[in-house]
Amino acid sequence: MSTVEEQQQTVRNTCRTYLSLPLVPISQLQAQSSGKRTAKGGAVIEQSNFPAPPENDLKNALFKVIEQLKSPEHEFMSSARISHIDVGVEFIRGKCTENRANYGDAAILYMHGRGLYFSSPAEYRVSTVRLARLTGAVVASTSYRLCPQNTFPAPILDVLLAYASLLYPSTTAAAGHGSLPPIAASRIVLAGNSAGANLAFGLAKFLLEFNKRSDPTILFHGQRVRLPLPGGIAVVSGWCDQTDCLPSWLNPNAIDILTPLQPALWPEFPADSIWPSNPPREHPYARAVNLDHELISPAAVRDWTGAPPIWFAVGELERGRDGNAVVASRAASCGVQVTWTEWQGMCHEYMIVTHGLPQASKTFMFWADACKRMIEQSEALQSPSTAVMYLMPDCNAVGIEGGVQDLMPLPFESVRLLMRIMNKKRPIWTGARSRKSSKETRL
Repeated sequence: MSTVEEQQQTVRNTCRTYLSLPLVPISQLQAQSSGKRTAKGGAVIEQSNFPAPPENDLKNALFKVIEQLKSPEHEFMSSARISHIDVGVEFIRGKCTENRANYGDAAILYMHGRGLYFSSPAEYRVSTVRLARLTGAVVASTSYRLCPQNTFPAPILDVLLAYASLLYPSTTAAAGHGSLPPIAASRIVLAGNSAGANLAFGLAKFLLEFNKRSDPTILFHGQRVRLPLPGGIAVVSGWCDQTDCLPSWLNPNAIDILTPLQPALWPEFPADSIWPSNPPREHPYARAVNLDHELISPAAVRDWTGAPPIWFAVGELERGRDGNAVVASRAASCGVQVTWTEWQGMCHEYMIVTHGLPQASKTFMFWADACKRMIEQSEALQSPSTAVMYLMPDCNAVGIEGGVQDLMPLPFESVRLLMRIMNKKRPIWTGARSRKSSKETRL
């Protein structure tokens, strides 16, 4: 067992390594991270896709929720400017598992990380393969559209299509390679890390609002169907505040692989054919004025009433720690069962980047156990919300004083105010050479 000092040094060295990586244009990042890869690690991986529906009901339902949640200052594109596409998916099944008989009719809908502007399901098999092996459930890892070419709400529309397709597979998919039978909503868990957790929460919030309609049905591949809520949400190192305004994010002494300003917005970030965007904007994913919308920043959500159980794993040193805490605290105050696990001395995506430490392996075990409890609809999910800190070096658990509802660093209305203030401060990014003038111009 390593000592506290040795583990701290491992985290510091890891963060230094990530922060010293060269800046690469977004188009190059996307090309490098999108390739097909051979399956490894005791799993069967099948490439498939969720076909786009011929109807626009799903898209129209999403835009109606966007409209009802928006503030007067929000400005969004017309629904006519975005279309459904076939959504790529990797179906991942563990080769060796004792749980296959119990979880063969269950799925984990997984959304990968990397800032919404690069990466792919293949890059996150370190997570998805382990979850498949540890749970016995099929992991459906989605290949959603990436920004800056595809701004909000394209990625959420894609994961929404994936969710609806797990519930109601089209006949096209049923005849294709790697298809699944229909899966009950209660046997689906939404999972993801970093930006993928952002999409998981955005999807869940959409479903909450959609099911408040007097007629919560849509036409989907010729069927009139409902979109019930999933069995649970289980996320690690979530990016819950796209405005990046909270104290943990802005901490000048933070030890993390992330920086206060994401690299794509640095003055020296290399421009290419897709970034800066055309016309230029302040953020790869959305206009700055929209970043505090509830489907873009989960920390902006006022009401989580009716949401399924939520499980969090967060590194104590993560810049995004406070954004997760706002979601957890707000959800618990709305009656949602929340399990908060915080890991002393750990950075963003520690379960991947510090994989040699016991905190990483234990997080995967706890993550898988949380997914299984949600699939089983375990009685444990009826217990009160809990908040636990796992201490270095041997992951001893101690309760966090005040519990989940006291995790929030600021009153909720102060959080919302900070988001709006930060949105107004963001300059338009027009490329490294013209950064100075970009501070003086706004769309």
